[in-house]
Amino acid sequence: MNLEEVEKFLKQGTPIEEAVKNFDWKEFEELVKEIFESHDFKVKNNFRFKSEKRFEIDLLAINSKKVFCVDCKEWGKGRNKTSALKNAAEMQENRMNELEKFLKSNPVASKMLKIDGKQEFLSLIVTWLEEDLIRESGTVVVPVWKLNSFLANPENYY
Repeated sequence: MNLEEVEKFLKQGTPIEEAVKNFDWKEFEELVKEIFESHDFKVKNNFRFKSEKRFEIDLLAINSKKVFCVDCKEWGKGRNKTSALKNAAEMQENRMNELEKFLKSNPVASKMLKIDGKQEFLSLIVTWLEEDLIRESGTVVVPVWKLNSFLANPENYY
């Protein structure tokens, strides 16, 4: 299922949670990628790099002003999600900081990704559902159905 198919369901009045409930994690990441691309970001999936340890970022969304380091969480309803999200936010910020260090010491990777050192790095978690937690430290948590409006005005969140 792609962004157009989801939009079709939404126009028919289907709640977003229902429209995307059968997505697997790859389809969820692909949906998030398509939303970023619709806002003129270049997106790299599953970006792996090594500094002191090995790291992977689900999506790197890059334009001339921003580099979003995106962690896609397709968690359903459940207990202790706030605690898990806080932990995920801390880990995502760590990955983002390690990526910045990696790129400063690796001009070939920076050039390949078209990151020139002027872009702002931002840590983001995209979830299926709206969560009680909107921001943890420097990481913003946005449900996929609000991602379009978030990308139109990210400065309202950071």
